[in-house]
This record gives sequence, structure tokens and C-alpha cells, in this order.
Amino acid sequence: MSGLVDNKPIAPLVFYGSCNTIFFESWVEQFLIKELKPGKVVIWDNATFHKSKKTKELIESVGCRVIFLPAYSPDLNPIEKFWANMKRWIKNNITAFDKLYDALKAFFCTPNSS
Repeated sequence: MSGLVDNKPIAPLVFYGSCNTIFFESWVEQFLIKELKPGKVVIWDNATFHKSKKTKELIESVGCRVIFLPAYSPDLNPIEKFWANMKRWIKNNITAFDKLYDALKAFFCTPNSS
């Protein structure tokens, strides 16, 4: 999970499992809002966990606002290209599943890997 500003990841978090509203709210509160600057716009797709009242309040508490992309429009979402690049990078740099965590860490810490 990560945000994206100027084509660079912010607040990256590698975890095992799926994301739900409570997990997402925790990530926003503990990581993302610390990286946001007042006046920024946070753009999200329509994933259910993006839409909680608490998440919106957290974003607004640091002087930012949230807008949602139209449904089924990944081509409008810049982070989708980032995720595609990450998947390609991992495919080319990972040799075994047990090395996935290290590969993800390296991806997020390598300049211009996205």
C-alpha cells in the first residue's frame, strides 16, 4: 500500500493479507497524513475501504481534500501505472516467494524504480 506524489511513493506499507476499512483507516492515520501537505488533493478509486467517514475526516484534518475517480477508470489513476511498474520490477528481480518482502522493500527504497 502506498500513496503517490510526483510519481514517487509516500507512506509505503508492505503487509500480508487483504485490506479492509479498519486497516486502511489505521494506515491513513499512522502513515499517510504525516506525508501530506495542506492544500493537496487525495485522489482515490471507489474501493469500499476508501470511503469511510473517518478516512475523509483524517485527510481533511491536515488541510487536504478527497476526490473519487469515476467508477471503472483505472486509466485515470496514476498509481495504477506505478503498481504495474512495481509488479514488473518484482517479476524481474525476485527468484522465490520467500524473497518477496525483501524485493518490495528494495523497490520502495530504490530511486527511480517506479
